[in-house]
Amino acid sequence: MRDTTDITALNDSEMVAALARRPVLVLPIGAVESHGDHLPAGTDTLLAGRLTEELARAVGGATPLLRLPVLPFGQVWSLADAPGSFGISGETVTRAIVEIARSAKAKGLATLVALNAHLGNAAAIREAQRILKDEGFVLAHFFYPGADPLIASVRERPQAHPAFMHACEIETSYMLHLAPEHVDMAKAIANYPDFPEDFSLIPYRWTEFSDSPVLGDARAATAEKGRIVLEAVIADMAKRVALLYARQP
Repeated sequence: MRDTTDITALNDSEMVAALARRPVLVLPIGAVESHGDHLPAGTDTLLAGRLTEELARAVGGATPLLRLPVLPFGQVWSLADAPGSFGISGETVTRAIVEIARSAKAKGLATLVALNAHLGNAAAIREAQRILKDEGFVLAHFFYPGADPLIASVRERPQAHPAFMHACEIETSYMLHLAPEHVDMAKAIANYPDFPEDFSLIPYRWTEFSDSPVLGDARAATAEKGRIVLEAVIADMAKRVALLYARQP
């Protein structure tokens, strides 16, 4: 059956019909950022795109939804010096989201979901939310909602840092579930760098204290762990999309 949620595949007549339903618009957002030797630089972009596809399948037409193409660049300041990182400023991320939302509003839409797979984009998305709130438009931010209890249940190796996961047991498990063709587990490593004492107080490039962008033990990743967490995340997102749609004026 043809997928009618992909906005890039619709012709004008199909778009007119789709817009008449006032769908929730979903913008996947990733980044181009080093993820070690076992994962590609486009990991966050791949995850954002494939999570959005899985969300559309889970919704299954029950809630009107349209998928935009992935915004592949994000704010990657922390790993800007790593070889696979090519970023844009947070201000540019904010501006891109706001302008896409304004385009959607001009077509009668009221709600945009930023389905984000890169933590570094969070502050920029928050700023876009505030701008759009003042303009009467709803921007929701999905960043693996509902994942935390499932992560705790499947995790076998300790976190490298309580606030960050990167190219580790969990993120690699996500990739093994959603994009296994891009994972080389033979090159997976464990990396537990010594974080500076004042890491929570002042900004550091991660390359200042770690030779690898991996934070944790990627060797413990499995596709099954990824499936357990992400199935719950996708179900959670589907419920949130339905609620956002129901709240539209």
